[in-house]
Amino acid sequence: MRALIVGVVGVFVAGRCASAARRYAVTDRLRPDRARPGRGIPPWLGVRVEGALEAAAIDVPVQRALSTWLWSVTVAAVVGLGFGGPQIALGLAVAVAAGAPIVVLSLHERRARQIAVAVPETLERVASELRSGGTIATAVGAVAAGDGPLASDMARVDTRMRLGASLSEALGAWSRERRVVGVDASAGALALCASVGGRSADALDGLATSLRDRLAVAAEARALSSQAQMSAIVVGGAPVAYIAWSALVDPGALHVLTGTLFGRICLLLGLGLEVLGAWWMRSIVRSGSRS
Repeated sequence: MRALIVGVVGVFVAGRCASAARRYAVTDRLRPDRARPGRGIPPWLGVRVEGALEAAAIDVPVQRALSTWLWSVTVAAVVGLGFGGPQIALGLAVAVAAGAPIVVLSLHERRARQIAVAVPETLERVASELRSGGTIATAVGAVAAGDGPLASDMARVDTRMRLGASLSEALGAWSRERRVVGVDASAGALALCASVGGRSADALDGLATSLRDRLAVAAEARALSSQAQMSAIVVGGAPVAYIAWSALVDPGALHVLTGTLFGRICLLLGLGLEVLGAWWMRSIVRSGSRS
């Protein structure tokens, strides 16, 4: 019976996924603005999901991300039901439902790191443009026409200048919007070079070298703290994972913990200590990374 359920639902899900894939392929070619949330999605949810995807550097529309997440949860539940019963189905569904957002949120600094790495390269490209007789404005337009991490940011700067804003105002708006290491200094340096002229290319090359050295130091600090981060994840997640697995495999084993007053008190204290320990270890790791 379970095999029949998995087979029937699997065929249905596969057909729906194939249809959705064709629909998304056509929609991507016709959509004027890929960042706009889809229909039927609450505005508050669309804004939050869009911000999380942008921070994680996942260039996927909000509607597609949510539909993929829902289908993944459905497939996990069907597979669990077919091979392990309702308890395994519920466990897999919960794991996928919680795991996907956790993975996306854990990548919240990915876009910022890409931007930070691209800033020195962009400064060197602007310096090369100046040496060949160009200007800061033409260099910004060239970067905006490319496909690098800063292309969309420079496109907004270029659009603001076309609408009448000065270069310094457009760069100032960029530095306020993109709170990333190196952006503020780069925006100020580009605005200053555009206003004073002179040997600006050498100054931009020097700033690019300084920012690249700073990024190297930060990367070394993250590498040194990676072991502490993994230890914190294992130590903090092992008890919760063990309780969840025990509840799925043998629900009766948790009767004392959930069915008695003393057990509930121990459970609440344990969860509270888990939260406190996670916050404490996160503070220690982040302080070590900043130093």
